[in-house]
Amino acid sequence: AVVPTQSTGGAAINPSDYNQVEGKYPVPIDLPGVGGNEGSAKVVEVGESVKNLKVGDTVIPKVAGFGTWTTHKVVCETEVKKLPSGLSVAASAMFAVNPCTAYRLLQDYRSLSPGDWVIQNGATSGVGRAVIQMCRAWGVRTINIIRDRDNAAEVVGDLSAIGADAVFTVSQRKEMEEFCRSNTPLLALNMVGGRETVSLLKCLGQGSNLVTYGAMSNSPMTVPFGLMVFKDITLNNFWMTRWTRQHADSPAEREMFEQIGTWYRSGELVPTPHQERSFFEYEDAFRDAFRVKQLFITDRTISDSRAKNLQ
Repeated sequence: AVVPTQSTGGAAINPSDYNQVEGKYPVPIDLPGVGGNEGSAKVVEVGESVKNLKVGDTVIPKVAGFGTWTTHKVVCETEVKKLPSGLSVAASAMFAVNPCTAYRLLQDYRSLSPGDWVIQNGATSGVGRAVIQMCRAWGVRTINIIRDRDNAAEVVGDLSAIGADAVFTVSQRKEMEEFCRSNTPLLALNMVGGRETVSLLKCLGQGSNLVTYGAMSNSPMTVPFGLMVFKDITLNNFWMTRWTRQHADSPAEREMFEQIGTWYRSGELVPTPHQERSFFEYEDAFRDAFRVKQLFITDRTISDSRAKNLQ
């Protein structure tokens, strides 16, 4: 069975997309090929043998390597999975990576109760913002680390508005460690890696967990023996692509989708701040992707005057 689809949602640019184009990602692209691992599509036509999808359904790729940077695609229904209804274009297009990563980080490594503390670096990232909002929904409190920057006060205000309980810059290590003595986190989420890992380890309590899911510093992760062994800290790692492969169409995945969809519809979770682009604006999108999230919108592409030259 085949399902012609139209990406009325859109397609995001993520750091893994850069790694994939560079040939550094474990999910390669067969050349010639189409990039993009995340995005949503609206079903516009179905074949006679399609059983589980109908016109109007919003779907996302079942696994990475799908090639979402395209306006239309014909696929087998087994290559996609249906999203909950009632989501915005941005929420559906950026559903599979950041919110799902945040959900699994908070669910799979530590049993958290209302009032517990979680600490994370990379707090302004898509995952970081989702972690803050999900913790607020569950009553869990967050300590958030951001880079030193000229507009730090503005960023602190932005994160506080979505539920951050405490925000420190990288240079405020001593203040953060003092804060953590009386507000000790049980779980640390490490997106940056490198030497910043030590800051997380120093703040963790006895018998806690540190989960690494990124390496934005591009530096080897430093783990001092004393902090790990004497504090009995468990080191974990997480890769959303692996989890998705192992749990596709599982009850755990369906429960996650429903909960994230509920949060989006209620407004307890809002999409990552982003800039919408036509596919024809790809050069600007790639240039700006590490400054603000970039989202290709198919309707914007189709209505672009340059699209007429391709018809």
